[in-house]
Amino acid sequence: MNNGIQCRVQPCVEPNTRHTTEFLKKQIEIGFRHMSARSRFSRFAAALDHLTDQQLDYLTDLDGKDRVAWCASITREDEESGIGIARYINIPNEAKMAEFAITIVDDYQGQGVGYQLLNKLLETAKLNGFQILRGYVLMSNSAMLALCKRFESKKSSVDGPFVIVDIIVQ
Repeated sequence: MNNGIQCRVQPCVEPNTRHTTEFLKKQIEIGFRHMSARSRFSRFAAALDHLTDQQLDYLTDLDGKDRVAWCASITREDEESGIGIARYINIPNEAKMAEFAITIVDDYQGQGVGYQLLNKLLETAKLNGFQILRGYVLMSNSAMLALCKRFESKKSSVDGPFVIVDIIVQ
């Protein structure tokens, strides 16, 4: 990362640590408040001003195989702050394919956090037997499309305002 800031990439929920589902929900809420309206729209394809309890439950429902998330955080003065999250979820009726998404807090975009998270997500997908990670990316989200291109993604089609990108898990 730039500016000498080091981030830690870790599983979002870790047994026997303070990284519980409730901790993750709180970090997502805090991170969401540090995202611009444009970043929120780029990630959720909707103008959201907050996440509902149902959305937070969905985002934090992880099992380590079919629903996986990796978090990036920084620590300053013994205080941990989440700065990004990457997750995938198995696509129903597609045993070898999972849908992925990445969210980075505005202040840390363009510094390599997304690259680190996507790389870790691909490693985990491989260990769990997935062959393809599929993303639905808004055509206007040039940063995410550029990140996917770094992983040799293939654009499979356009679905409304979305470009469907597939990354082969290697």
